[in-house]
Amino acid sequence: MTDKNKKGQLADLIALTEIDGVGPTRLFQLINLFGSAEKVLAASVADLTDIPGIGRAIASNIKETQDRRRAAAIATEIEKKGWKFFLFDDSDYPAPLLNVADRPPFIFYLGEYLENDTNGIAIVGSRTASEDGRIFAETLATALAENNVTVVSGMARGIDTSAHRGAINSGGRTVAVLGSSLDFIYPPEGRDLAKKIIQSGAIFSEFLPGTIPFGPNFPKRNRIISGLSQGVVVIEAAERSGALSTAGHALAQNREVFAVPGSPRSEMSRGTNKLIKNGAKLLTSIEDIFSELPRLKGEVKVRQVLAIDDLTQTEKKIIESFSSGPVHIDILSRTAAVAVPELMQILLALELKGLVKELSGKRYVLNY
Repeated sequence: MTDKNKKGQLADLIALTEIDGVGPTRLFQLINLFGSAEKVLAASVADLTDIPGIGRAIASNIKETQDRRRAAAIATEIEKKGWKFFLFDDSDYPAPLLNVADRPPFIFYLGEYLENDTNGIAIVGSRTASEDGRIFAETLATALAENNVTVVSGMARGIDTSAHRGAINSGGRTVAVLGSSLDFIYPPEGRDLAKKIIQSGAIFSEFLPGTIPFGPNFPKRNRIISGLSQGVVVIEAAERSGALSTAGHALAQNREVFAVPGSPRSEMSRGTNKLIKNGAKLLTSIEDIFSELPRLKGEVKVRQVLAIDDLTQTEKKIIESFSSGPVHIDILSRTAAVAVPELMQILLALELKGLVKELSGKRYVLNY
């Protein structure tokens, strides 16, 4: 598809989404029946009314209130801003979102979304988190990033910010989902963090240019945070909070939900403790995630790498050492029975193959 055609498809989708009564579920129903957003917009009132669930009022809205000129202008503005975007039927549309019933028909982003980012874990929680909560979020995000797991969050104050920072500071990848458009970074003090996220992953938004951080947008975006993830970790949440909204979406999307326990006397622990009481997995370390989602753990990745044909026996022995995450070069030397100078040459060869990467402190990790 050419950029011009894709821009035209975006404009058609924008026009359709702006029609009163056409939400994501109804939009996909119409597109499945007519073949494209363009054909839906061109359909007659009679043809639209024949569709189950589409009454004459909605059919009339589609015909009489569609504003394709405005939609085309918005698509041009997005192009000028340099925003990238996925359409729902693109081959590279984020795979985890494909089984989300109310997934966005288009989603804008800055940065890069890579295939490995589909192995994401969301970390969410209170904006007014305690110091212990923020430290735990950052520590957990660091451990996930070092195991090649992308950290997903909402870039809000508190737990979200700590999670993004933990991933970035460890050289890992992180994805943020905004409750505003990409040209309204919120909170304002998060602009520097946003720049770092763009360099280490991606920032997503389903909102059109000029959309301010309006209250109802945040619960709406939470379905994308959970949708982009294999599981959601909730760290500190009151009984009514956006983090619990994300957990609810995760359950509806068949994602794993984890919650960090806390004191029954703490307001910020009432939500997480309630989640655990209702069946969420109690989480105290990264191992709790890997026990429920073994495909994220290094053992799975190790088996995949060992299936590669052109590895030597020594390389395979070294790769097997990464099943539990990062390993210091001295420990690698002992477990693989290879002297450090020779080991460094082998590790360099594995790095050039894209199978291993070096972390800080002379530690290495599988990069696959």
